[in-house]
Amino acid sequence: MKKILIYILLLLPTIIFSQENLSLENAIKIGLKQNFDIQINKRNLEISKLNNNPGKAGALPKINLSAKKEEAVSDQSNNPTSFIQEILKSESINATANLSWTLLNGYGIKASKEKLNQLEYLSNGNLTLTLENTTQAIILSYYNCILQKDRLNLLQNVVNLSRERLIYQKTKYDIGVSSKIEFLQVENTLLTDSSNLLTQKLNYNNSLKNLNLVLGVELDSDWNLTDEMSTKTQIFNLKDLQSETFRNNTNINNQCINNEIIRQDIILAKSAYYPIVSFNSGASYNESTYDVGDSGYEGSNTGETLNYYANLSINFRLYDGGNYKTLLQESEIRDLINDLNIEKKHREIKNQLSINYEKYNSNIIIYNLRKKAFDIAQINYQLANDKNNRGNINSFDLRDIEIAYLNSGISYLQSVYNLNESYLNLVKITGGILEATE
Repeated sequence: MKKILIYILLLLPTIIFSQENLSLENAIKIGLKQNFDIQINKRNLEISKLNNNPGKAGALPKINLSAKKEEAVSDQSNNPTSFIQEILKSESINATANLSWTLLNGYGIKASKEKLNQLEYLSNGNLTLTLENTTQAIILSYYNCILQKDRLNLLQNVVNLSRERLIYQKTKYDIGVSSKIEFLQVENTLLTDSSNLLTQKLNYNNSLKNLNLVLGVELDSDWNLTDEMSTKTQIFNLKDLQSETFRNNTNINNQCINNEIIRQDIILAKSAYYPIVSFNSGASYNESTYDVGDSGYEGSNTGETLNYYANLSINFRLYDGGNYKTLLQESEIRDLINDLNIEKKHREIKNQLSINYEKYNSNIIIYNLRKKAFDIAQINYQLANDKNNRGNINSFDLRDIEIAYLNSGISYLQSVYNLNESYLNLVKITGGILEATE
């Protein structure tokens, strides 16, 4: 009886304090705001926007200003070879200004600006991809918590019934109307189920920590999950999904942007073989003051000079040992590689779409079958417990039915999770996961 009381105390439902309600919608809002990967990609997008300007592309002039002041002292008072035997002092101020402007650089300036545009688009595409991945991860983490919680409740229900049967069998054994084999069988059942329950509690706690990690909140945050896993199903048309995928899939769009960046790099490489027109202008001012001591010189001791210039230069590379021809051939090959990359990405995505489409349809059927099987197992388990209470079934047969009930319940809950996972994979690959969760 002492061991029975220990079982009861250990397996009573844990009282949880200071839990905060968390719906799936709020979980997505928290995650999209606080997830670290999203924050990092937002900062990268800010950097790309800052860099996307005409000055970075080389379209604006560069102006340099410089100024310096110098002082010098030369003691010639004891130098018999010096024409002026005095302490000579001089001061000078120099200031220069220079403007340089590349007016034409083949197609380099235009290509550089277009490349900066594409880099900004790519940063935005990477942010979109991170938002999609994070949204999917949040939903699946949330649903995994529900899955582990439902499995915990399923095991808890079985343990509660096992605990009641153990007390009942103990009473029967003490009064001599039940065998020790029956009593030990029930006790062993409770021990096994209790061990499984503790393991499942650990699984549930770990799933909450994983959810907190995805959300970007404290790992020990405790939640009361208010939503259940969705069991809604939807019929899709594969051709419609393919059209949406090729139009909206973020991976395909990012690949197209990468290819455009490579094309701009090719144009930049070619621009070195086109005329480069540059304009340069500047001015320099110098003022010098001389102090020749008591040499008797009575003229001005200050001199000023002003120089300025402006020029226009044109540079053109006539011959470079055949490098330009090689560059053109390389560019043609790179263009072909770009086209192949796009075609490869399309086929990969199309293959993934087909796999996920068939998987989702199969999971619908599996879900319906396992739901029906679990309903039957649940009814059978209830009937078996009633028969056991009336003494019409032994503990061994009841245990077989109980195990079948547990396995059927676990399979059913897993099928609900798999159904949602395959649906999210299908929606994500078509580029619609963000719209689906709004």
